[in-house]
Amino acid sequence: MSNKSSAEHQGSGSLSAPAMPHTPAFLASLAESVLNHASFALVYADAGGRCLFANPAFAAALKSAPESLAGRALGDLEHPLARAVAQALDRAAQAGEAAPVDCEVERADGGRGVLTGCVLPHRTGDGAEGFFGLFQDVTDPTRVADFVLRRDPFVTTLLDAAVDGVVVADRNGIIRTVNRSCRDLFGYDEEELIGRNVSVLMPPPFSRDHDKYISSYLETERPRIIGIGRDALGRRKDGTVFPIHLSVGEARLAREIVFVGIIRDISERLAAEQRATYLARHDPLTGVLTRTAFLEECEAVLAAPFPGQEGGLFALYALDVDQFSDINEAFGFHVGDAALKAMVSRVTEVLPQQTYVCRIAADEFAALSRVESAEQAQTLADLLHDRLTASIYADRHWVRLRLSIGAAVQDTDIRTLEELNAKAKLALQAAQHNGGNAVCLYTPEMAAAATRRMFLTMHLAHAIERNELHMAYQPIVEARSGRIVGAEALLRWTQHTLGPVSPGEFIPVAEESGLIVPITDWVLSAVVEQMAAWEPAGTLPEQVFINISGPQFLRGNLSARLEELLGRHPALRGRLGLEITEQAAVRDLTTAVQTLTELEAISVQVAIDDFGSGYSSLSYVQQLPVSKLKIDRAFMADIPDNLKNGALVRAAVGMAHGLGLVTVAEGVETEEQRDFLVSIGCDLLQGYLFGRPSAPDVFAAMVRAQQPAMA
Repeated sequence: MSNKSSAEHQGSGSLSAPAMPHTPAFLASLAESVLNHASFALVYADAGGRCLFANPAFAAALKSAPESLAGRALGDLEHPLARAVAQALDRAAQAGEAAPVDCEVERADGGRGVLTGCVLPHRTGDGAEGFFGLFQDVTDPTRVADFVLRRDPFVTTLLDAAVDGVVVADRNGIIRTVNRSCRDLFGYDEEELIGRNVSVLMPPPFSRDHDKYISSYLETERPRIIGIGRDALGRRKDGTVFPIHLSVGEARLAREIVFVGIIRDISERLAAEQRATYLARHDPLTGVLTRTAFLEECEAVLAAPFPGQEGGLFALYALDVDQFSDINEAFGFHVGDAALKAMVSRVTEVLPQQTYVCRIAADEFAALSRVESAEQAQTLADLLHDRLTASIYADRHWVRLRLSIGAAVQDTDIRTLEELNAKAKLALQAAQHNGGNAVCLYTPEMAAAATRRMFLTMHLAHAIERNELHMAYQPIVEARSGRIVGAEALLRWTQHTLGPVSPGEFIPVAEESGLIVPITDWVLSAVVEQMAAWEPAGTLPEQVFINISGPQFLRGNLSARLEELLGRHPALRGRLGLEITEQAAVRDLTTAVQTLTELEAISVQVAIDDFGSGYSSLSYVQQLPVSKLKIDRAFMADIPDNLKNGALVRAAVGMAHGLGLVTVAEGVETEEQRDFLVSIGCDLLQGYLFGRPSAPDVFAAMVRAQQPAMA
């Protein structure tokens, strides 16, 4: 039984483990089968890079036949795989070890594939050196995309050089690669993002809707975000949400679809746009609305149905800082700016909430408020004026503003902001015409007054060419003797349809419109010509004075013009004088002193007119080279019975004499006034008691009538 078992065992062993052939022919046949029929690509090259062997798979990758590659240098072949193998061969020769190879190739079916493997150094038994390359086709969508997008050094460098963030995701939204800018933008490391859904970079609702957008595009090819730039929101690793601009494009690698997103942080752009929008609608200094924005806001409010008693009325306040340039000139623009900001702050404190405030010009503002009645509008305007004219501490200086306020209240006849604004402006003009620094509420009579001012302005512009202007002369007498020693030349206007227009009405119109400059020039010429006509007739008084407006006095060419006129009539030198108001003289003290010095050099005397009605300070007058002071007619009222006025006139005469100035009292109408003025030593008198303004021939007759008495 043991022999049988032994025989059976031997038989079984001979069947299960036959002897393996080890002949050289067998090994060569096996090697040829493996090399030529394997699915992987094989190549063998010598030390010079010449191909000694290439299997069909390698030759097919190069789109060549194996026999055509034999003996050729791989580096000379125009194919990316051949060049990649040649480069790897050089690296293997230098390092003495395997060099990896990854190369994208075009497959026989037209698709793209990737061959990956390595080149190994090899030495034969006789010491010859060669290199063996073994490569496997790993063509699948994931591998292709990974190779192209992550392992290619050029692509990686290119992506990392981009300023904008770049993220690449597959059709399922899985992140395949991100560049450096994207990582820095969102605060992630690369390993934290690769393999995660791209929605991790988005806050809701963008993260919730992203997959839906991609699925819809893949099914319908109708883009919602693909190929379209849009503003969206991003979410950083720390949870911060910030604005981004996102552009998404599609790329196809082999059979794989990937989506490339380009992301830009637009926080600074949006901040700049918001700032630009704010500045377009708000004054950069005070922060209130600009004129355009104010009109838009208020028109929308007023376009609503007339509120009546339910919502109250609207009142529009027009505010203008009088002589604001004086603050800038005295303290500097920084103080003026600080004063305006403080002023706006007080406006918002006084007026009701939901008041719209705008800056119209440098020192002009407007405010629209809801009020219950015209009486409340007037109360608010008065309160606003009191608050704004109180002392303001502006940039280490205390200043006080002079402010004119015009107000208009909405009624059933006012439907638009334009109508309401026109009425508020009329009220503002009325306040300014009355001296400014006051509050005025619109009344219907103001519209008629404005219409008349416009009519006068239009016709006054043509008054000279139509020969409608003429001069009248009022005598100035010596106080003790009553003898006519001078005259004041007064302008008169007789309009051909209106008739005589009061100087008190048309002179302010001329000053506001700028017509006062050419009119004054005409007056100078007319008076000099009249004096030249009186001189040979013996009726020219010792001096003739002409009223000069502030703009004409300060504009710089007055002395040159008078020098030109007097150069034609040398005999009139020392006989022509000018009268300027106290306000004009001290408005620009430097220019005033310079002009007065120039006039003194050509023998033109200057008198300060209406002294006491302006600054009422001899501290200014003593700096001016003038010869006379004309005491304002307002102080003549009720003297000598009015003790206060009498004391003021007495003090003015005494101080003027102390400065060596001649005094002239205007508005003398009674014997009692004359006697009082003579008693206190006033030098010259002028008023209806001695003669009204008269035509040149009438005035000449008055002078001629006193000549026998002089003889």
